[in-house]
Amino acid sequence: MATESPLVRRLLWNLLPLALVVWAVTTTLIGHDGLLERHAVKQALYARRDQVARLDAENDQLRSQIRALRTSPQVIRRAAAEQLLAAEPGSTIYRFAPPASPAP
Repeated sequence: MATESPLVRRLLWNLLPLALVVWAVTTTLIGHDGLLERHAVKQALYARRDQVARLDAENDQLRSQIRALRTSPQVIRRAAAEQLLAAEPGSTIYRFAPPASPAP
């Protein structure tokens, strides 16, 4: 039989474990749930957490502005002056041009 040859036996005993190790390492690193895929998912999760934290901070700031607009007449007057260019009689409104773009 061909498997009784010393060369064939030696190849089987040396190549088979090597092939199994290569398969295991490849599956662990590159497979569907491999380490590389998990790393990419973790990075996406961290990015989303940062985005959620920024949006939470922005929401808190907007809530405080809403609260101030509901309770403070002075804040309402300032918002009207800034957005509608409406001011009390005798007030002066200053408008500044946006900064010029630098020449390329």
